[in-house]
Amino acid sequence: MTPLFVFCADLHLEDGAWSSRPGIYGDAYYSFEQIVDYCIEHDLPLILGGDVLEKKSNSARPIAKLFEGLTRMQNNRVDVYYIQGNHEYDRNAPWLSAHPWPIHMHEARFNVNGVTVAGFDWLPRGDIQEAFTRVPENTDILITHQVWKDFMGNLGRTDCELTDVYHVTTVLNGDFHVTKTVTSANAQGKTVTMLSPGSTCMQDMSESPEKFFFVIGRIPTTNAIAFTPVQLRTRRFLNYVVKDQDTLDSLCAGQLLKDINAQLDSTLPANINKPLIRIKFDKQLPDAYLRLITAVGDFAHIACEAINEKYNTSKTTTRDSAKNDLLSALADLIPEDSEAYKLAAALLVAEDAGKELDVQFSKHMTGELEDAALTAGSEELGTPQVSSM
Repeated sequence: MTPLFVFCADLHLEDGAWSSRPGIYGDAYYSFEQIVDYCIEHDLPLILGGDVLEKKSNSARPIAKLFEGLTRMQNNRVDVYYIQGNHEYDRNAPWLSAHPWPIHMHEARFNVNGVTVAGFDWLPRGDIQEAFTRVPENTDILITHQVWKDFMGNLGRTDCELTDVYHVTTVLNGDFHVTKTVTSANAQGKTVTMLSPGSTCMQDMSESPEKFFFVIGRIPTTNAIAFTPVQLRTRRFLNYVVKDQDTLDSLCAGQLLKDINAQLDSTLPANINKPLIRIKFDKQLPDAYLRLITAVGDFAHIACEAINEKYNTSKTTTRDSAKNDLLSALADLIPEDSEAYKLAAALLVAEDAGKELDVQFSKHMTGELEDAALTAGSEELGTPQVSSM
């Protein structure tokens, strides 16, 4: 593959993703620094696919870190292009326009090392469909930041789908925090493939800690668009579910510290080298919370959550075991063996519907989706090879 440019999205530049845990600091900045390093070392333009910043109103530090990277690219004469995501969107004065170097791609088309690339800022449903009709013919790649039905299926409201797209056969998209590729047909019936590099650092504990950016290129023999995921060095993440006393005793007797030490890497910045641990434990286990946080101490960032017995569809989603009349009414509307019924029933019987919805969303995002870095891409894109920094 002949490399053409680097694509990443969803940097969400901010001190930390968890406002309640200020000690978890600098993850987004470190990932951005690595991406800039790579572009400069390989002399490859960078295209930013939206949500570069976490929010519309920013404090000084995220802007300073953003400008630091952009200035390094400018000093090395390496181009930077961008679109806006929904998090930072400002139709009048995009944040990146305050720096002289990056080029805004919205409603424009550019030649980037021999491929024609067009882009749109995030747009609401309806507006984005109309925008797709304005994509010029003979455009190779479209840059977007939308909620695509092709990624989300029927989970929640989406902005658009690949059958709305005209002319292009490759879409690079931000917003979706999972590394993923999908293939469908565009509005003209031609095969179109969409790539999502995912976020560049964990923004939620439901996300995979393995993060990537993409090097986009061409295969010389066929001239087809190809890609290579490049893995970022990120904070390590450990996840445990403690359901019994033996597991709790083992973790607290030294297994937790052993696992933490196995994750440490002295070449990482000190603030990134402290792992993040999530532990879900049975609330019936005596003193579990106190024992777990004492066992971890200051060696890692820890998040503990007491859990009840999980919702079991075999016990609670039939009429005979319905907990309330709503479940019976639901069964009159939706087949009881359907995924829609199971999701709705889980929400109805949950002690906290909001938390249950987060659980179901996490399952959809991480349990059923394949990692593009581990799975061959479409025939058009070739087979991805994972590169590490």
